[in-house]
Amino acid sequence: MRVIDFDQLASAGIPASGITIGAFDGVHLGHREIFRALTGLCAQRKVRSVAITFQPLPREVFGATQKKIAILSFEERKRRIATCGIDILVVIHFTREFAGQSGGEFMAKVRAGLHPRLMVVGHDFSFGRGKKDDLNWLSKYCARYGIELKVLKAVKRAGEIVSSSRIRTLLNRGELEAAARFLGEPYKLEGTVVRGHHRGKGLGIATANLSWKKELMVPTGIYAAWACYNHERWPAVVNIGYNPTFGDQQLSIEAHLLGFTKDLYGKTLRLSLLKKIRDEKKFENVEDLVGRIKKDIAVAKAHLGVK
Repeated sequence: MRVIDFDQLASAGIPASGITIGAFDGVHLGHREIFRALTGLCAQRKVRSVAITFQPLPREVFGATQKKIAILSFEERKRRIATCGIDILVVIHFTREFAGQSGGEFMAKVRAGLHPRLMVVGHDFSFGRGKKDDLNWLSKYCARYGIELKVLKAVKRAGEIVSSSRIRTLLNRGELEAAARFLGEPYKLEGTVVRGHHRGKGLGIATANLSWKKELMVPTGIYAAWACYNHERWPAVVNIGYNPTFGDQQLSIEAHLLGFTKDLYGKTLRLSLLKKIRDEKKFENVEDLVGRIKKDIAVAKAHLGVK
């Protein structure tokens, strides 16, 4: 998948395309259905499929009134979009100034750079200043400029509409398995491994500590997970919280990779959280904590299907 900055569209040399526009936060099943329809139509029309997205996301820019953190990192969103078969990802550096454009002003730039022949959007699509330009406006606009428009119905799972807001609610509750059904794959945390207190190593349970300075999408607790590093996957138990047994004040994300012995400092680690095992708890002594961690490891192994 080719990635192009929105400001560089004029020199991108794209003669014709089919497009979709969105934040694609989570790249959930609803987004994937849009990508499936778009790539199918583009193959028939023999044009390039283009997804236009924002980085940072609008919710990260207007953080005073919305939850700031995105469901997935930008790198993870790109990876998932690429697996959907999109030819080109156009990235808009989103700012409050950019948000002040009308839908017409924005679409004029899109037409000049991408020459769209078709457009695929979801049932709740709206954009432009204050999101005032809705599907009714878009339908008239596309008809005026000869752009084929396809609007998709909502995607449902277990009777519920798949949406980023619903996924956020599930993640906030720690319902990882339900969230994964809407996302199409597990929820992931990604960060650089930094030095911690070295307590785990002293207890015989070494951990990789992720640098994390954003809001937390999931509740504190202990999770069964897969840890991905250097294209390899390792079973893991992840502790997200404040280590109440030791009286820590700062949030930490610590992953104990089962059977892993290499040095990860400074490396990027991706954690796929599959299931919340339990809430975080303060133990009376270190021995009780170690005993409980060993039980957590056994539970995680059983859930992950490893010995």
